[in-house]
Amino acid sequence: MVENFPFVARARITEVQERRFLAMLDLCFERHPHYRRVFAKAGLRRGDFTSLADIVKLPLTSKRDLMADPEAFRLDTAGLATEMQVTWDVMHTTGTSAGRPTPFYSTSYDFYGLLTANRRALEIRGVRDGDLIANLCPMTLHPAGAYHRAVAAASAMKIPILSLIPGRPSPHFHWGSGLDESVAAIARARATILWGVASYVRRVVMRASELGADLSAVRLVFMMGEPVTEAMRDDVVGRLERLGAAAPRVSVSYAATEMQVGTVECHPGAGYHNPAPEQFHFEVVDPATHRPLPDGERGLIVLTHLDRTGTVLLRYALGDLSAIARTPCPHCGATTDRFVELPQRADDMLKIRGMLVNPALLLDTLAGDPDIREFQVVIDHEAPDDPLSMDRLVLRLAVAADVATLTARIAVRVRAAIGVRPEIEIVPASELYDEARAWKAQRVVDRRRNRD
Repeated sequence: MVENFPFVARARITEVQERRFLAMLDLCFERHPHYRRVFAKAGLRRGDFTSLADIVKLPLTSKRDLMADPEAFRLDTAGLATEMQVTWDVMHTTGTSAGRPTPFYSTSYDFYGLLTANRRALEIRGVRDGDLIANLCPMTLHPAGAYHRAVAAASAMKIPILSLIPGRPSPHFHWGSGLDESVAAIARARATILWGVASYVRRVVMRASELGADLSAVRLVFMMGEPVTEAMRDDVVGRLERLGAAAPRVSVSYAATEMQVGTVECHPGAGYHNPAPEQFHFEVVDPATHRPLPDGERGLIVLTHLDRTGTVLLRYALGDLSAIARTPCPHCGATTDRFVELPQRADDMLKIRGMLVNPALLLDTLAGDPDIREFQVVIDHEAPDDPLSMDRLVLRLAVAADVATLTARIAVRVRAAIGVRPEIEIVPASELYDEARAWKAQRVVDRRRNRD
C-alpha cells in the first residue's frame, strides 16, 4: 500500500525526507557527474552531510547550469536495479545555448514514482470516480511534460481521458484539433474536467460560449503554465455557468519540467500543495544570499530531488519567487508543504503561451540573419484590450529581402529555436529605432506587464 504522504503526520514527512536526502547524496557523491565536480570544487565530502539542515552547504544549481550540460545531470545507474537503468522517457525544458530544448530524463523507476505523485495531485484537486478529463495540453515537437503527464495522471487514477492534441508542431503532424473540433468533442464526451494552458483553456470556453455548446458537465478546470488572476478565474467560471455548468471550480497549479507534476490547489486561494514530499524537497531562500528564509517569507524557490535516478537536481533554483507554509492546510488538512502565493518569475526568462523561453536564443536568431535590417520582439495579448486572452508573439522586422521568402524562413527558425510560432510584421526601420538613440534599441517589449 502506497503511503499517502500529503496527509501523514508532519513528523513522518520530515523523517522520510531526511532519510531519502542522505540516500540521494550517497548516489550523487558516487554517480553524479555534475555534483561530483561541485563537491570537489567546494571541498565537500560525504561526511559533511548528516541531515537536511546541511543542505545549505551546497551552492544553488541554476537553469543555465542545467542548460549548459544536461547530460552531466544524469545519474550513472550502471549496476543498480534494472528499473533505475532503463530510460523511460525524455521531456524537454528551456533551450540550450545551441537552441535545442534541454532534455530531462526519467527512468522507469522515476516514472513509477511520478504516477504516484500525479495521482495524488488529482486527489488533492478533488477528482473522483466518474470524472472524464479533456486534455487540452498542446502537442509539441519536443516532448514536454504537460500533455504526457496528464495522460499518466488519468491512468493512475483509473479515469478516462480525452486527449484533443491541439497545436501544430510539425507539417508531418495531421491530427491536431481546432477550437471548434475541441469544443464539439468536449460536449460530445460530457467531459467533467478541462485541463490545459490557462489562456488556451479560456479560449476554448469562450468559443464554446459563441457556439452555445453544452458544457454543463464541466465541474473542474485545471489551469497551468501561465499566471491566473482572480479576474481570469472568475471569467472562466462565469462563462461555464452560463453554459449550464453547476458550481464549476478553477484549480490552478504551479509546475515545472524538473518536477513532472504540479503543486496544486485543493481550493481556490488555499495554496499550491506539494503532492509528493517524499520525492521533492522545497526551500525558499534569499535571492542574494541563498540562505533559507523562515516559512511565510517570500524568496526564491529551490527544488531538491529526493528519490530520482534519471536527471537529478540538488538545490535547483526554479527561477520563481513565492512563500512556503508547512502547517496543515485549513481547507483540506494536508500536512504537506504548500506555496501560499502563486509563484512569479524572478529571472530574465519569459513565459509565452505557457512555454519558458530563453530570450537570448530568440534575439540571436534574429540578429544573425543578414536580411534583417532591424527588429523588435513584442509580446502582448491577442486581444490588446483583454488581459485574459492568449499571448501573442510578434516580430517587427525591417528587412532588405523578398518579404514572402524571408518571413517564412524566419518563422521556421524562430519556432525551431524557442518552440513558439511568431506573427511577423514588416515595418520601416524608422519605426523600430530612433537614429539619435540607436545605441539603445528596445529589442524586447513585453506589453503584458503594463496590464498587471
